[in-house]
Amino acid sequence: MSADEEQRWYAQAFAIFRGMLRKGKPVAFEDAIRPIETPDGFDRRGFGWIPAAMHRDGEIVPAGFRESVNARHHCGVKRLWVLATAKKKGAADA
Repeated sequence: MSADEEQRWYAQAFAIFRGMLRKGKPVAFEDAIRPIETPDGFDRRGFGWIPAAMHRDGEIVPAGFRESVNARHHCGVKRLWVLATAKKKGAADA
């Protein structure tokens, strides 16, 4: 696994997640990274910095929680996200 491959996976994760967020519905990050193919042994928790950075930068905001649909996560709680602009627009419209 090369650094170029990792960068490609991160870019894919960003693109997929942003595309899902643009639809305006709350999204769990695990749904965005599901289609990304990584080799055995790659710890997919390594993608976690992506929503953390987007939240820190004000691009996304929390929008609730749901149970994981991934059996390996033992139905753990997953945070849902929306674009910050969508949340602000929704608050102003209410």
